[in-house]
Amino acid sequence: MTIQEFLNKYADLSKTDAIVYMEDAEGKVFHSIDDAHKKGKHPFVTKNIKDTAIEDLGELGILSKSEASKFIDLLQFIYGAEGKSDKSISRGRRTYSSQEKAAILKAWKKAESEGKTKADFSKETGVTYQTLFKWIKES
Repeated sequence: MTIQEFLNKYADLSKTDAIVYMEDAEGKVFHSIDDAHKKGKHPFVTKNIKDTAIEDLGELGILSKSEASKFIDLLQFIYGAEGKSDKSISRGRRTYSSQEKAAILKAWKKAESEGKTKADFSKETGVTYQTLFKWIKES
């Protein structure tokens, strides 16, 4: 399994409360016991999708929660941004390197010429409106 296949398979995992599913003898997945009995072949196995995801992470070489945490930290360092999530998370103050600032200001100039507002641009980039306004004023 590749990382992309993993992402595709589990893209909606955090959006659902239904973590248990049925799998029939042929490996078909059913999310209700009724569907499994109507359309599947015996025997059925009840599985937890989180356990399945952990097994698939093992195939990718991530064998523990500690390794997963280190991998996430490394990705955040490489990309310089927090992962986006539907869940509200509290974070500390975000700092930007001079290269990041320059790139954001360059992107702002382009967005401004296309008619975007500072507020919309701020939402898209994750830079607060106040910070963007300050950088524009300083430049």
